Amino acid sequence: MTNITKIADNQINPDKLSLREKIFFGMGDFYCGNIGLFISIVYFKFLTDVMLIPAGIAGTIVLVTKIWDAVIDPFIGVFSDNTRTRWGRRRPAIFVGGLLTVISMGLLFLPLEGFELTFKVIYVTISWMFFCTVSSFIGISYTALSGEISNDYRERNTANTIRLAVSLISTLVCATTPLILRDALTPVLGEGSAHLVMALVFGVIFSASLILVAINTKERVPMPTEKIKFSWKVFVKPLKIKCFRQILVFYTFAFLALDIVTTLFQHFMQYVAHRESETSFVLAALVIAQIITIPIIYKLTKKLSKPLIFRISVPIWILGAISLSLYSANWEPWLIYAFAALTGVGVCGCVMMPWLMFPDAVDVGELAFGNRDTGTFSGVMVFLRQLSAAVGVALIGWIMEWTGYDVSLGTFGQPESAITGFRGIIIVATILFLGLAFVFALRSKMNEGNATKVKQAIACAREGQAMPEELQREIEALKLDLIG
Repeated sequence: MTNITKIADNQINPDKLSLREKIFFGMGDFYCGNIGLFISIVYFKFLTDVMLIPAGIAGTIVLVTKIWDAVIDPFIGVFSDNTRTRWGRRRPAIFVGGLLTVISMGLLFLPLEGFELTFKVIYVTISWMFFCTVSSFIGISYTALSGEISNDYRERNTANTIRLAVSLISTLVCATTPLILRDALTPVLGEGSAHLVMALVFGVIFSASLILVAINTKERVPMPTEKIKFSWKVFVKPLKIKCFRQILVFYTFAFLALDIVTTLFQHFMQYVAHRESETSFVLAALVIAQIITIPIIYKLTKKLSKPLIFRISVPIWILGAISLSLYSANWEPWLIYAFAALTGVGVCGCVMMPWLMFPDAVDVGELAFGNRDTGTFSGVMVFLRQLSAAVGVALIGWIMEWTGYDVSLGTFGQPESAITGFRGIIIVATILFLGLAFVFALRSKMNEGNATKVKQAIACAREGQAMPEELQREIEALKLDLIG
């Protein structure tokens, strides 16, 4: 382990987090936690059924734009770590990104009626690349802020739990309101213009939440005096931390399973369950179950390790998702709501844990490397999320086309092969990806006791003091489990 980089004393904000600041910090997840959900629920079906872009081509567009997103994330992470302003490293990007959010969303949903397919493909690709760039600047900076808003383990847990509570409230709004607003506007404006107005309304809401975060929060973790230069060696450095690699697996596979289900959900409700008008309400049942589960999960974090909570949540999610995917239109109507709620309970634990564990992994990284490069850690996390989502959504498009999905059929329904494809994608993706995440969660040794020891060791290093002998022995014992 190296010595912790020396920090200027006047860069430290020792004051405690107020409830007001925790709430304003949490508001950032109204966008960061659910812009992906908003896009996955609305946009893929917008491409196939409104823009009339074949599913295979739409999936390929997603792959190209997400690869772009993944490639720029490491550079954005280093840029964020190297930013030095009187307002901190993270908040300026969140503020500017908030201003650009409305523009990027408007361009993304601009209806192109009467244009050739080639022009549509080029326009959608470019506008989505711009949207992804803006979103990455915001997301990486906000994720880094989650590890720097406080030095205290429990204080960070509380702030990030409030953040996740806001995120789930946002999930309820983003999973239901866009579709309701779109459907209300469609008879008046037409389907294409209704999507555009819907996107602009939510763009303004998202923008306001991000600007409020930027002007009402502080960064309390010391800012290093030295800057880092981008290199792939620097980018992959966080992967040397064992506990961070484990969190990456939890995070990537859990959100990949979620991305796949939400991307297909409108298609599933229309063509499989034949309950398109109930899409928003079924999603609401799933999200409300998550919200109700939050306080239960939070209390469990005080008694159980976070990896154990994740493992408990996985089989609940799998059972709910499989039940939901097998639903048939001739079953009792209430069953689809019950299956969605069961899925929501499992999703809650699986989604909360990676975010609650992220600041702990950054602490381990600071202990190991001597620098607190939160933005670089965040960049790696977002990079893998974007890359996996790209592959996942592209596979959805290719499988839909392979199984016979036809964008020209519209309300006339889809062939039985496409229906089977919808069910199969949900079942296989859920079991495969969550199963892999479960296996890695078995190996994690991150808990409150170990995290506290790491914080104590960092405090000694920052103050230039030698660790007590007992703490030194404990840290040495933890190296294999946390650093690797």
